[in-house]
Amino acid sequence: MRTILLLTILLSLTLSANAQRRRDDDTSHYRSAPIPAHLLPIERAYGSSSLGSLYFYGGKKLSSTYSLEIPFYELNDPTVNHRFQTFRTLTTLSRLTALVPLAYIVLSTNRTGGTYWTVYGGSIVASLTLSIIGNGQINKAVTRYNELLRQPRMGVSLAPIPLTGQLAAGVGISYGF
Repeated sequence: MRTILLLTILLSLTLSANAQRRRDDDTSHYRSAPIPAHLLPIERAYGSSSLGSLYFYGGKKLSSTYSLEIPFYELNDPTVNHRFQTFRTLTTLSRLTALVPLAYIVLSTNRTGGTYWTVYGGSIVASLTLSIIGNGQINKAVTRYNELLRQPRMGVSLAPIPLTGQLAAGVGISYGF
């Protein structure tokens, strides 16, 4: 009975995390601020899988996927931030499901071998599933981040002329990385 209760709770948490996704045709998240010029593209290493990816930012290997939080929040895009928060939530849930067999051992009075192995196997499957979904969310966030950086950027600058001190206006457009 407790096994069914634990699996039901885990399933409902997973469904509630996926139910809060934003629709793609929602227009409330268009950018009102320009993309910062100092941001660099994020590269995903060759051979990365859905169980985990290795990322490079500015040619340097990132020590953790959580290191992507800094460029994501500097970009300040609601879609990217939402996907990163979803990744963090699903990763936390994945780690917590590993505690389910321990909770079963501590709380169960009837410790039959078959039930324990069912709980143990179910927690492994749930943990892997949540991890794969979470890594898919971070990969979508990186894709969106890089797409936003590829958009053409237009700017106006005013710079003083060295000899006269008057301001010179300049207009520019940049496309790509």
